[in-house]
Amino acid sequence: MPGILVIAYGNPLRCDDGLAWHVAERLAELNLSSDVEVITCHQLTPEMALPVSRAATVLFIDAACVGTPGEITSERSEPQASSCAFTHTMSPGAILNMAQELYGSSGEGFTISLCGECFDHGDQLSPKVKASLPRVVALVSQFPNLLTDRDPVESDQAHNHSIALLKHLK
Repeated sequence: MPGILVIAYGNPLRCDDGLAWHVAERLAELNLSSDVEVITCHQLTPEMALPVSRAATVLFIDAACVGTPGEITSERSEPQASSCAFTHTMSPGAILNMAQELYGSSGEGFTISLCGECFDHGDQLSPKVKASLPRVVALVSQFPNLLTDRDPVESDQAHNHSIALLKHLK
């Protein structure tokens, strides 16, 4: 069971939408701790609920289509009930909620996004996204160390502390 599960999702054949796949490739080259598992997929699906239920922390990595190209955003993902009938619109919150509903547990969730510039057909990242890729890789790869280095906090303070960790890395 991984301590940290990284779910890198997007379409690697739609330019910047494939950002998370590039992040996963770079993470594989870093020989991360065995406590970190990386999964790549095209979209979030109900099948993700099982591995999410087994992880202490889940990092969802994706390209955003709204914002300033090359800008990194991070936020805590909370479990959210989803009424969508189509799996291609599942959110990190819906996956966390499904893990809790089906398996009684879900990890502490975070979404890390990099705003894309080009979502055309192709497998190359735009220059702005390519330039920001090392920052995203650093953010994700340093995350396990920050979790183990943090001071114990009360559960109601965990949200603020975790967000502070993410902002520290940006």
